[in-house]
Amino acid sequence: MMVKKIQGLGLIAFVAFGLAACGGDSSADADAMAETPAAQAAVVAADAVADEMTETDAMPQELPEGVTEAMIEEGKGVYNGAGICMSCHGPTGEGIPQLGANLTDDEWLHIDGSYESIIDNIMNGVTAQESSSGVPMPAKGGTAITDDQVKAVAAYVWTLSQ
Repeated sequence: MMVKKIQGLGLIAFVAFGLAACGGDSSADADAMAETPAAQAAVVAADAVADEMTETDAMPQELPEGVTEAMIEEGKGVYNGAGICMSCHGPTGEGIPQLGANLTDDEWLHIDGSYESIIDNIMNGVTAQESSSGVPMPAKGGTAITDDQVKAVAAYVWTLSQ
């Protein structure tokens, strides 16, 4: 959302300064251009967008206690590598029908979606009876990833649904 607002501001500024340049003396300096109605409109529009932005637009969501950006990056690597999570949940976490659930939305089938519950779910797995597809998820995905790798994957998976 932030990127779209910034792109919009850039477009507004480009159009405003382009209009100011077209309508004025080619030797006009930046101060003169800034006083044109088009440039003033661009400033007003930029201020309106800035006022509309909330603190959450500018600030990343607070990570769960103990989770770092480095841990999330490690988790992404394990998710797509040794953890083989992507084989059932897809490379982007959007799930594979009749196999692995979507991890990118806010609907959690077996847990509340908290970082701690994701760790627990990966550590213990999901039985075929509990699974919405009837396909079990073995503990640690049936792999030999470490407990620290499980925490890293859980951190990455947590970010997918945020």
